[in-house]
Amino acid sequence: MRVAVLDIGTNAVRYLLAEKAGNEWTEVEVGGAITGLGRGLTERGELAPIAVEATLGAVGAFVRRLKAFGAQKFLVLATEAVRTAKGSEMFLERLERTAGVPVRVLSAEEEARLAFIGATSGLKLRFHADALFAVADVGGGSTEITVGKLQQPERWLSLPIGSRRLTEQFLTDDPPTSKQLRACEEFTQEQLQPAIPLLREATVLMLTGGTAAQLGMLRLNLKQFDPTRIHGLPIRPETVKEWLERLAAMPASDRRQIPCMEWGRETVILAGLILLLTIMHLSNKDTALLSARSVIHGALLTML
Repeated sequence: MRVAVLDIGTNAVRYLLAEKAGNEWTEVEVGGAITGLGRGLTERGELAPIAVEATLGAVGAFVRRLKAFGAQKFLVLATEAVRTAKGSEMFLERLERTAGVPVRVLSAEEEARLAFIGATSGLKLRFHADALFAVADVGGGSTEITVGKLQQPERWLSLPIGSRRLTEQFLTDDPPTSKQLRACEEFTQEQLQPAIPLLREATVLMLTGGTAAQLGMLRLNLKQFDPTRIHGLPIRPETVKEWLERLAAMPASDRRQIPCMEWGRETVILAGLILLLTIMHLSNKDTALLSARSVIHGALLTML
């Protein structure tokens, strides 16, 4: 049986097509598109019509593709933007008609739990049974920090800080000024203070979400997304800082020309990297692991 999981996020729509044989899931295809559903949400409190149409268009195209690839069951999830936007009921009605199935709006706790389960699954590295993981799921509208053992989330924290929110609040010039970058970094550090105890009690730090996946592609110079090479890839703060400085020196149009840059990611990548770098610094760890798995994988493993 082939199953499709779709995640309607603040910045992007992601999907996973998987096939089950016995008790094992095999990943058939992972994909998605940046639609910016949460564009301007902090300022207006509502979903922007242009972002709504882009998201519905992407979902419709993905559903058709997944059905053509044999998907027999669909699970559609929505997260921060839909969770917090005023008047999102009409969007949800249209989304359910487009997807052809009910949409489940995840609570912050559910999002954190599923991201942790997904991120810590399928690792090739061997870890001690008592190893404590901290998973930082950096999205467009929120960041979840969850601690626990492999695929066993124990404690979590959700903060309303994400790559799109930070970009719209601080990085308004193209390229942003050094003053804007400093203000973004200072605000990020301040907002992440409540996460310090969770980050520092863990022995392993994992970074997941769109920015983390993009960082893996940049680090490996991949032309196409290859989750098998990114999942579990070690990354050091110096590498993140190097890419942040390099990308911050060029306008978004030049970032877009980098062969491995996801279309639409060029506008929010700087804030995303600031978030990852700040999390790494606050954790007091000299290395983190990138994850190519997140909410959709956690949902596949626990909700189906």
